[in-house]
Amino acid sequence: MRKRISLVIVGVIIVLWCLAPIYWALVVGLSTPYQINGSQPFFFPHPVTFQNFSDLIFGNNSVSGSFLRMAFNSIFEAGMTTIITVVVATMAGYAFGRYKFKGSRLLFLVIIGTISLPVYAIIVPLFQLMAQLNLVGTYSGVILVEASATLPIATWLMRSYISSLPQAIEEAALIDGASFLTTIRKIVLPLIGPGIASTTIVVFLFTWSQFLIPLTFAPSSGAEPLTVFITQFATKYAVDYGLQSAIGILALIPPAILVVWFNRRLLSGLLTGATTS
Repeated sequence: MRKRISLVIVGVIIVLWCLAPIYWALVVGLSTPYQINGSQPFFFPHPVTFQNFSDLIFGNNSVSGSFLRMAFNSIFEAGMTTIITVVVATMAGYAFGRYKFKGSRLLFLVIIGTISLPVYAIIVPLFQLMAQLNLVGTYSGVILVEASATLPIATWLMRSYISSLPQAIEEAALIDGASFLTTIRKIVLPLIGPGIASTTIVVFLFTWSQFLIPLTFAPSSGAEPLTVFITQFATKYAVDYGLQSAIGILALIPPAILVVWFNRRLLSGLLTGATTS
């Protein structure tokens, strides 16, 4: 009984710790400027107003247009980065998981070792490279850099999941006359579905929350995502907490839907990737 009560208490503390910032952002986003800037502390919006959300989505002003454009940028960049990374990582993971060639282990360790390399350590040479290719401030530049940043961990996850599958299934299909591509399409891909789903979510969440990469490689409004756009409401003289909180709440919706939708496959893929060497 004590162990169960302790687990419940720890679980409640973790939930409150995770949800408290979201709740406070929602409270501020639903509050009036007078209440936000007032001297009296509050924990509930009174009165409740949806003006900040309305201005962002339905307003006929520059703020609404900029928000919708930045929301599209976030979805497009995160989506394209996820597609490119998952496709390449699946092929690389299959190669490392099924074939043993000379130097394969060393090459895999080098790729995995880049996970520990901080982005800011190589941000300057990457920026110089993208500037020479005229990709600074473009979707292509942001997507390529974000894909290169997420590819190592995605490759590790896919390699771990593919290695956990018995190779005898593929060998049996080849013996029965199935071609290599048919075996991959009809047998391997359906079996690694949970791994692909978990890798997709991990890459999407990482890309969606990126700040330093788009801030560096998308200095203009043409390719800025929401993570960069939200900082524009904090200036040297004032901070619009209401709009910032509203943007933060709206930016949580796409990744939250993705995680809830693929919840079971996410857990299955991550647990398999974590327990397989």
